[in-house]
Amino acid sequence: MKINFIYSQVYFRSLNQHKSVKRTWDEVKKIGTQFEIKYKTEINKIIDIIPKVTKKPWRKENTDIYIIDWVGPSFSHPLTLKVRNDLLLMLVILTHELLHDFYLNEKDIEHIEETINKNVENVFKELNIDVKEQLHILQSFHEKRFGKK
Repeated sequence: MKINFIYSQVYFRSLNQHKSVKRTWDEVKKIGTQFEIKYKTEINKIIDIIPKVTKKPWRKENTDIYIIDWVGPSFSHPLTLKVRNDLLLMLVILTHELLHDFYLNEKDIEHIEETINKNVENVFKELNIDVKEQLHILQSFHEKRFGKK
């Protein structure tokens, strides 16, 4: 599977038409480019590891990833990755959103989020990258979304 990073100022403006963000479009592009450069090798490995962890093949040959900033979270369809100061957290979230593609037909969203987060943890164990802090943040997003403490 091949990924394409997309920088669309139109999409950025559309998502932010009702609530603005502090980052400018130029800042979004700068952070996104830094992320791409820093984690290019790891992203390619993640793309190879995910089917092994899920025991499922990729459903498509290409995935576009829109790099933006907005008041909401990152999401999987279309795959929209919110820029963050913590580039490793961005990588963890990207992995999480990529994994959503393997669970499109599942009905129990809360359970799927738990499964996806466990798979994210397994991907990073395989990479031998310590993401304990980032996984904790990811889990807090999950708990906030589903009203758990």
